[in-house]
Amino acid sequence: MNARLRGWLLPALAAAFPAGILLGRAAPSWVPGAAGALLALCALLLLRDRGRFCAWLVLALTLGCLRGWFAYHPALPEEGVCQISGVVTEDVELRSGIQVRTALSGVTLDGAPLAGGAYWSFHAPEIPEGLVPGTEVSFRGRVYHPSGPANPDGYDFREELLRRGIRIGVYGAEELETRAPASFSLPGFAASLRHRLTERLCASPLGEEAGAYAAALLLGNRSLLPRADRQAFSRLGIAHILSVSGFHVGVLIAVLALFFRLLRLPQGVRLALYAALLGFYALLCGGAPPVVRASLLLLLAHRGRMLARPRSLLHLLCAALLIQLALSPVQLTGLSFQLSFGAVFGLALITPYLSGLIPPRRRILRRLGDALSAGIGAQLGILLPQLYAFQELPLLSLLLNLPVLAFAAGLILLDWAALLSLAVPAVSGPVCGAARWATEGLLSAVRTLGGLPGIALWTRAADAFTAAGVLLLFAGLCCLLRWKRRSRLLLSCGGLLLLALSLLPRPHGTTEYLQFSVGDADAALLWDRDQALVLDTGYEDGAVSDYLRRRRLTPSAVILTHLHADHAGGLRALREDRIPVPVIYLPVGAEEADIHPDMRLLLEEYRAAGTEIRHLAAGDVLPLPSGEIRVLWPEAGGPRPGQDANESSLALLLRLQGTTLLQAGDLDGRYEMYAAVPADILKVAHHGSARSSSEAFLRAVAPRVVLLSGGDPDRAEAFAARLPETADLYATARQGMLTLRFGAAGQYSVETFLSPRKEETP
Repeated sequence: MNARLRGWLLPALAAAFPAGILLGRAAPSWVPGAAGALLALCALLLLRDRGRFCAWLVLALTLGCLRGWFAYHPALPEEGVCQISGVVTEDVELRSGIQVRTALSGVTLDGAPLAGGAYWSFHAPEIPEGLVPGTEVSFRGRVYHPSGPANPDGYDFREELLRRGIRIGVYGAEELETRAPASFSLPGFAASLRHRLTERLCASPLGEEAGAYAAALLLGNRSLLPRADRQAFSRLGIAHILSVSGFHVGVLIAVLALFFRLLRLPQGVRLALYAALLGFYALLCGGAPPVVRASLLLLLAHRGRMLARPRSLLHLLCAALLIQLALSPVQLTGLSFQLSFGAVFGLALITPYLSGLIPPRRRILRRLGDALSAGIGAQLGILLPQLYAFQELPLLSLLLNLPVLAFAAGLILLDWAALLSLAVPAVSGPVCGAARWATEGLLSAVRTLGGLPGIALWTRAADAFTAAGVLLLFAGLCCLLRWKRRSRLLLSCGGLLLLALSLLPRPHGTTEYLQFSVGDADAALLWDRDQALVLDTGYEDGAVSDYLRRRRLTPSAVILTHLHADHAGGLRALREDRIPVPVIYLPVGAEEADIHPDMRLLLEEYRAAGTEIRHLAAGDVLPLPSGEIRVLWPEAGGPRPGQDANESSLALLLRLQGTTLLQAGDLDGRYEMYAAVPADILKVAHHGSARSSSEAFLRAVAPRVVLLSGGDPDRAEAFAARLPETADLYATARQGMLTLRFGAAGQYSVETFLSPRKEETP
């Protein structure tokens, strides 16, 4: 193989191997990957020059396919109840005051060791005493297989756990015992050390707030940061400073390099110390991809200097990517990995060309121009994953990144000094005071700027057209391509135009009813032509909010059948995602019913923000572009103050293009006959509970299609036995999101997200 082909081999392999991983992720079997790898190996022995180059690419593609298949389809133990033991390796969190969550490593199931970790959760009002990272636990619980998304573009719980080295979920904590680990556990030791350091920082003269931010900047522990602050950093385009990334590792490396230089250590000793210290730091930060990437880049670059064979940033980055994906292929689909490598690829491919456009006049202007070029290159590198994940374009990021990074570098050094000074009380006071002052100044500026309107552009989620626009923009600015300036300008302008058009809202001319899969909760969206109407919001998981945000949809109103958290808790997610809600409809008497105080506070927040709260009673009608919504229950003046909110739950009859859909909310069986009107489609009340949907009610409604929103497949099976043979049951627990599309003359179709099934109903 000639020298030119050898020079391009590493970048080509770095493109082929990830492509193979994606193929393996979607492949039904590992056999095609293995067969392709064998053929590629044979071709390597027989071919020369370009043929061998192509054979290497095929080998990388097929090996990636093999590695991806086994990584995304691991062997799993059987589900069921068993005796479980393991070491706690993540922070123990109490979610919503009812559920404890953490992760375990070194897991055994009935004494048999498990390959990989386990995600552990159980219901409790508080964290049990002694349950901290590094503790060994033993309990009886139920093993289950984590599931993927149940809604379009939904959160992939299964793959997120795989990226953390976790294969299974376990639920329960019967007969819980906690004790010190019987043998040394490296992940447990790192988790325990991270936890103890976080506690020391928060209890130090830094104070709780500055200590929590120091733990985020130094250790990657963001669990103590307020969500409102994280969103403010995100809106300003500087959220990357809150996670330990290549920038944070770079600050640490600069200090280590200065220290090693002062000690005049030999290059070989430096390399060994770099490897040991950075390896431990990566472990301490939980193996964060940016830390691993930055560490690999440094070690590869240092090794090249030792051998007098320096490599370009592009080649070093490709080598780091191949090593990291070979070790953990599932990182490829993780946002952290994509942002980390995307930013550095932008620096390697875009920044050199932009820097070359700056005339070399004054040194200060040149350095400012280089810094601006680096900012633009990094921003373009993360543009596609950023738009896909957040649907937000920060408008101030280029202006803020340079000064914020300079300030953050000083803050990181101050935080390191504060952490090290805790061993010397006489010194820690002034050092921690300086770090606290700097942290408070940064937070004050971020909170002020982050609350300003118009600092971030809300867009649709990135799609194939967005990717094409970004690729054209990259081609126009890439330093490796020998384009003329006019061609670069045309490519860049074409990419920007395609990018802008792809992010605009799309017209919608049909009528759809979407029943989200949100466990034992209710959330639905009526998307009728250009009008979107939310009917219940589920829990705080944000399923409705995510769907609206990704499509840049603003609801005309939110209808809440009642104010229980499983139907109205998602209001919090809508508010936190800054999705405007002009009107909230409630059943008459909803605020006087027996509801949690948090729901009343949430409604007051909406009122204070200008949202109008209206009440509905039987007989009220809301017009729609293709029909109407008629309220069947509750009657005005019917519900009594302090009664169960289910008894005054809204029951709605939707008329859509000549088809009727009865939305029963959580209407109790004592009152359901008031809403028992014939309908083509029935959304079952109370998740299929035995207390609702009596035989008389089902006979009076006589639906042809029944929708059941719930998280228990067994309950769906039991409810199916109660239905007449003429009714078809669709359950979110088994089939994920249910999408109903309505056509003229009473025609409609039902589509399921899981186990895809589409049925046309005349």
